[in-house]
Amino acid sequence: MHKVLEYQTVRQFVKFGIVGVSSTIIDWGIFYILNYYLGIYYLIAKVLSFLVSVVNSYIWNRRWTFRSQDQKKMHEFGRFVLVAIVGLALNTYIMYFAVSTLHLHYIFGLALATAIVMFWNFLINKFWTFKEYAI
Repeated sequence: MHKVLEYQTVRQFVKFGIVGVSSTIIDWGIFYILNYYLGIYYLIAKVLSFLVSVVNSYIWNRRWTFRSQDQKKMHEFGRFVLVAIVGLALNTYIMYFAVSTLHLHYIFGLALATAIVMFWNFLINKFWTFKEYAI
């Protein structure tokens, strides 16, 4: 039984990563279109692109990664958004710390922050947002 749970967690983590990559592409693409082509102020464009990517991520993680059947979708979505916002704050802080305190190049700071926050987001979503379907 332990091996089955281990395999399922690895499979979910891989799916979570695939969804994350697709959401990042959506985030960056929408940001680029809003900012570059439509001339929307970059911070407003970033908030809008982030929101669209979070909705995409929620839909795919709910249906494909964790296969949630929870009928309280808005409650579940609220948890998911909260995790995403905390993840964004953690990502920003870790990158700031890595660049300003550890004096890493910003690309390494970004990579470090992304890796740490990806694990954070996966674990919190698995055991809190979609907890009934975590096994």
